[in-house]
Amino acid sequence: MNPKSNILCIFEGEKREVQYFKTLKNIYFSELSILVCSYGNDIYELFKELKEDVDLDIIELLRESKNVPENEKILEGYERDDFSQVFLFFDIECQDEQFNTDNLLSLIDIFSEETDNGKVFISYPMIEAIRDIPTYEEYLSHKVTVENCTGKKYKSLSVNGLQKFNDPRHNNKADWNQLVKINVEKGNYISLGTKGEFTKIPEQKEIAVKQIISISEENNIFVLSSYPLFVFHQKPSYFSF
Repeated sequence: MNPKSNILCIFEGEKREVQYFKTLKNIYFSELSILVCSYGNDIYELFKELKEDVDLDIIELLRESKNVPENEKILEGYERDDFSQVFLFFDIECQDEQFNTDNLLSLIDIFSEETDNGKVFISYPMIEAIRDIPTYEEYLSHKVTVENCTGKKYKSLSVNGLQKFNDPRHNNKADWNQLVKINVEKGNYISLGTKGEFTKIPEQKEIAVKQIISISEENNIFVLSSYPLFVFHQKPSYFSF
């Protein structure tokens, strides 16, 4: 068996999410041992499984996944106690028929601490938010309508901004530092309503509450990427914006 990993990162999908994460891992976390696997379904299916079994172990859930049979091999020999930190990365899926605000907030409460059940980071509206940057200045207030949050529509719209971010796999450290900066400021702008806040890590629950209000009142959602917030959460002292 491979040496125990101290961090487990769980992604909604198996391809693009993992590819993007590999790049930021090489830039910021090359010294750490991080095990990566996928859930293979959306955040509301995860909540459904947890609701059916409140004592369900996330490692066992992943290991027994029929959607991602590779997890059995990836997690062979591992138990929850083998990981000091667990992180989950999901899309909000606000256009999905299963979208449920109560379930979303409940799941964020369940996954609020990386050393316990795990900590979830949510992309709004989906993983492609990381490349949806009109300009640095416009990004702070940049939103997308719920109707345009479907996979096909949003994936097409998300490449209309700054071209250098169209494929984060090829972005360098300076580019990623910029992504961290603008997403930290935007996360705080969404949750606190203030501009120019770069030192505080925006809370996932506070962001979700404000996003739900925006969906309900304006039928749109602030574009926000989860990966840069994860980087800042792990290494806040690394940045001096």
